[in-house]
Amino acid sequence: MNMTIINKYIVLSVLLLALFSSCQPGKKAHQSRLYLQGIDSAKIEAVKLPEQTIQKGDRLSIIVFSDNPEATAIYNQLQRGGGASPSSSTDVTSLGGGTGAGAGAGSYLVDVQGNILFHSLGPLYIEGLTKPQLMKLLQEKLDTVLKHPYVEVRFLNKRVTVLGEVMKPGVINMPEEQISILDAIALSGDLTIFGRKDNILVVREENGKRTTGRLNIKEPAIYNSGFFYLHSGDMVYIEPDRKKPLGTDQTTVRNISIAATLVSTFAILYSIFRR
Repeated sequence: MNMTIINKYIVLSVLLLALFSSCQPGKKAHQSRLYLQGIDSAKIEAVKLPEQTIQKGDRLSIIVFSDNPEATAIYNQLQRGGGASPSSSTDVTSLGGGTGAGAGAGSYLVDVQGNILFHSLGPLYIEGLTKPQLMKLLQEKLDTVLKHPYVEVRFLNKRVTVLGEVMKPGVINMPEEQISILDAIALSGDLTIFGRKDNILVVREENGKRTTGRLNIKEPAIYNSGFFYLHSGDMVYIEPDRKKPLGTDQTTVRNISIAATLVSTFAILYSIFRR
């Protein structure tokens, strides 16, 4: 093989290497994809866990305990039918028997007036109360008829909605009492390559008021935001990056890019081997 052909292969190898190297993301592009940049050196204050309040439409599990099992049983009768059966070991009937949006039977629904109908206590206005406040309210009212009453309260239909540039947009049933914006993104399959990390919108409706917040998950300062931990009913919207093609343009851009790469490669090969 003469030196001319060898030189042609060397030039071709260098050009192909340069072509593929140009496809690799630069340092700036790589940096823009990172979450919580600088968190290792950032001064994060104590994590604030907000106590969520009861809202209209919430479904609650309320279980009453006391030193009088027989007297307590009447307060743990299943609401609206269904639910779990009494436990022989505790003499307590579970209201709800589960979590999630589907756990409707055997629970207390907060009506449009913000009330629940509790046995022997009548309608109770509980909108705006936290779980500890509701537990204290019920225990004080039951203290006159039960010995050492104790009340356990759980949310059954806590959920948030995630829309926009995530892999799996939709409604998320909150698995825990607290869920952060990072948890919601993870449960949605993470952001797409076009999702903006610096301007995430959170829409919240509580006590008849609508508030909005913006989060930048590239910055560790989000830990100090009142919107870092989501509330039941929150809507999260991930905006698309301006570089995202519109509609079917994505397919067109991809095809053009592939075609341009092929044309460039063949042009290089032709210019080399025609000599």
